[in-house]
Amino acid sequence: MAIEVDNSGGGGNVLIGFLLGAVLIAVAIVGFFMWDNYKSHTGGGAPAATITIKKN
Repeated sequence: MAIEVDNSGGGGNVLIGFLLGAVLIAVAIVGFFMWDNYKSHTGGGAPAATITIKKN
C-alpha cells in the first residue's frame, strides 16, 4: 500500500482519493459476488429468472 504525502494539494485530493477507493472496493465486492454466483451455478441449467417465467 503506497502512501503519498502532498501538502500542496489541500483536502480535495484526499476526498477524491477516498471516493475512488470506495468505488473501487464496491466494484470489487459486486464483481466477487457475480463471480461467485457464476461459479456456483455453472452447469446448473437455466437461470432463476427463466425458471420463474416458466412457472407463470
